[in-house]
Amino acid sequence: MDTLLKRFVFLLPTNQERLRQLLLVTVFLSVTSKLVLSVLVMAYHPNGVWGDSDSLEYHRLALNLLQHGTFSQSPQAPYEPEVLRTPAYPLMLAGFYGIFGIQPVIIVFLQIALSVATIFIGFKIAALLFHEQAGLLTALLLAADPVSIYHTQVLLTETAFTTTVSLCLLLFLHALKNPSRRHWSAGASISLALSTYLRPTSYYLGFIFPIIFFIMTCPTIGWRRATKSALIFLSLYALLTGGWQLHNYVQTGSIEFSQMKNRYLFVAKAAAIVATLDDLSIEDAQQHLAVEHFQSIPPDLRAASPTRFFESQGKYAVAIIVEHPALFLWTTLKGVIASLFGPSNLSHLFGLDSVELRKSLLKGDFSTFSYSHWTMAFGSWIYGVGFLIILYLGILRLFVRGRFLSQGMALLLFTVLYVLFLSSGPEAYSRFRLPIMPVLCVMAAAGFIHPSKTTGPPQNSQRNGAES
Repeated sequence: MDTLLKRFVFLLPTNQERLRQLLLVTVFLSVTSKLVLSVLVMAYHPNGVWGDSDSLEYHRLALNLLQHGTFSQSPQAPYEPEVLRTPAYPLMLAGFYGIFGIQPVIIVFLQIALSVATIFIGFKIAALLFHEQAGLLTALLLAADPVSIYHTQVLLTETAFTTTVSLCLLLFLHALKNPSRRHWSAGASISLALSTYLRPTSYYLGFIFPIIFFIMTCPTIGWRRATKSALIFLSLYALLTGGWQLHNYVQTGSIEFSQMKNRYLFVAKAAAIVATLDDLSIEDAQQHLAVEHFQSIPPDLRAASPTRFFESQGKYAVAIIVEHPALFLWTTLKGVIASLFGPSNLSHLFGLDSVELRKSLLKGDFSTFSYSHWTMAFGSWIYGVGFLIILYLGILRLFVRGRFLSQGMALLLFTVLYVLFLSSGPEAYSRFRLPIMPVLCVMAAAGFIHPSKTTGPPQNSQRNGAES
């Protein structure tokens, strides 16, 4: 396979105009294939794919925003403020519902457009760090990524979140290359704030990235200018996200951006530790932990507001994590492995339950599903595993060649580790990999593209600060 990939990469053109033509062809084929898939999925799910309870929650939030102008999941008044979900995706849904009617499937077309934007962003990141030939290969990998394809078809935030985080990274790399032009860092800050409004996973990056920017640019532009640029990033981000925190404080008395952090610590991180300690399934561990927590809190807190209750769960979870730090790291590592190596099952879009399929396969029972279902499932798994083999082969080649030793790659690697550490829990699977797929594709492309095969400009520290 390695020889075949080498031959394929060797055939990639080095002429910039030809490269960009092939990029447009890649985007066209990506859009066409996703639209065809959408038609097939809509024929099976006329009202849209509700593959996750999260989808229903976003839908209810969008309906209340549209019909009652309130950010709540309550089916009727009084509308209790929502404290887990953030508003960007429900607002997006509500806007489309207002224009096209309450048709959840319409959001699929927006998500296909966002996936196209991500392909272009991945191309630009690879071209900025390496060469446009690596950019084209990045675009090809992103267009073929089964996880990216899957999530354009479902009512979840992953596609939009991936686009905004990738845009933030691209703008941040430009800021490292041209630290004196502060509009790059300002743009990165705005994009990161938008991604945080989509999913609070990226919240802490708004305070970490300015520190990274200061450390990386201080030696070249001096500490005063580096401090000013870092403060622009931090101030703009704090202003944008602080507005929602102020809203939450007025509504609930809590300044937290989202209570999802406390909820996830409880049902994922702490529950994984309990499951390991007591040899329980994750579902049983969650129930055991819920009962244990409920019995430990005072009576007045049991009937308190959701905000106070989630904050209590968060403190309880932290106490368990502090008591078992080794188990916390071990269970997180297992989640990271599941996130990185779980193959996407595209056949799930057509009603084939992945868990039941795996159980039947392990039992050797092929009678539960029809021949066509097994054909679809095996085809999906083979495609997913094959893609991962190509992806990680390229990343391995990158590390073997030592091409990750640069400021730009250090930023990308840190982002990958950050997202995996925060989001990988006991129920992690390929969905948790999507936000970092553009970065992984850039790394894989750089591993396959040998520097001697490119005709791009030299990567020196004066021309490209991101590679200094």
